Amino acid sequence: MSLLHVQSASELLAIVQEAVGDGYTVTGDEELIGAGEDEEHGGRTDDRRRAADIERALGDAEVAAVVTIRGGAWFTRVLPMIDFTVLDARTEPVAVFGFSELTTLVNIVAGHAKGVGIYDMGPAFLAYGLKRHAEVDLGMSDSGSPTPDEWMRARLSAEFRAFHGDVVSMIEGRGTDRAITAELIRGDLPDHSEVSFVGGNLTVLMTLVGSKHQRCIDPAGRWLLIEDLNEKPERIDRFLAQLTLAGFWDNCAGILLGDFHRCDRNLTDATSELLSYHLPSTRSIPVLKTGDVGHTWPMSPLPLNVPVKLGRLDGCRFEVVVEPSLWRGS
Repeated sequence: MSLLHVQSASELLAIVQEAVGDGYTVTGDEELIGAGEDEEHGGRTDDRRRAADIERALGDAEVAAVVTIRGGAWFTRVLPMIDFTVLDARTEPVAVFGFSELTTLVNIVAGHAKGVGIYDMGPAFLAYGLKRHAEVDLGMSDSGSPTPDEWMRARLSAEFRAFHGDVVSMIEGRGTDRAITAELIRGDLPDHSEVSFVGGNLTVLMTLVGSKHQRCIDPAGRWLLIEDLNEKPERIDRFLAQLTLAGFWDNCAGILLGDFHRCDRNLTDATSELLSYHLPSTRSIPVLKTGDVGHTWPMSPLPLNVPVKLGRLDGCRFEVVVEPSLWRGS
């Protein structure tokens, strides 16, 4: 919060309120937003309060969107405490924006008729994303002027507000300018097709395999999105092997390979090579590679479990096209 020059959760909520405008009332549990973590003693001690906060929001007919500020460390273990049947009683859709550890929540919500799951960054990620963009993509260094940290700080506040303005644009059906483009690196695709996506952060995705929520990430007839941060290639290989053993490639329509990196090492191509050891030789599953989705900036949002269009731009380059109404569950 200090990077945004706010001293409390209430000040942070006030900034979000200003960004979204008078058409919506921004609320949030200030104690949860400001909670600390202790990784040597269970991480957090507010599991039931976090679960109740999510369940209350999903069941509240007045809530139009749930925006997760951070990636959600220690969140996956609270899933069994959440009664997702509250979504079945809704008459109007509710959108949930999140990524990383919130992969589970976004996919589960997207699996309900009145849930709209949008895989998009938590805005607290902006500090890391902007600084890494300056270092890796713009080639800035700590000895330069501006430094990556200075470049990030100069843009953080405006980008934070712009993100929340974009959320409003999506849930009101106007869409977003943050488009996803991708390169076809395996298989064939027609110039135009209709597809739907499930998935997200690979490490977190694995927690739903074999669970009662597996149907929400089942790629049968759908594309599987995978991305990850700070995982070693050998661990990525184990996760891919688990998907193989679970039969995920049997009827998977395609794979969207997002950003993989560990510190300053880009591991997307390494992950692509690992995939070749796991994908079946009996069928050609198309694979698209994109730098627009994952722990990267700029990151583009992707709605899950809804029909979107893939269109060829030129050669092996494709674009994901989302009808504006789909962002609000229409």
